[in-house]
Amino acid sequence: MNAYKFQPRDTGYEVILKGKSIGTIIPKQEPSGRHCFVLGCDTRDDARTYRGKILAAEALAAIDKLKQQSKKEKWSVESLIVNAWDGRPRASEQW
Repeated sequence: MNAYKFQPRDTGYEVILKGKSIGTIIPKQEPSGRHCFVLGCDTRDDARTYRGKILAAEALAAIDKLKQQSKKEKWSVESLIVNAWDGRPRASEQW
């Protein structure tokens, strides 16, 4: 069962997890023509794309978790970056 709820908005979808809004995702099309999503908080020109609403929602959930931990444990900016780097998805587990 899917834990995420997607509320349609003018520019994309608001992602709700456990009754709390964790951010927005915006539909986009890759140069290949494939449909994907970008995070609403990612304002870069070449924003990372996610193939599927669930993958984009999982990325928002990971960001929200880090944000909550950072506030709770009063991390410095450097600590937040290190913890985010450790938690990033990897293409290969061999490294």
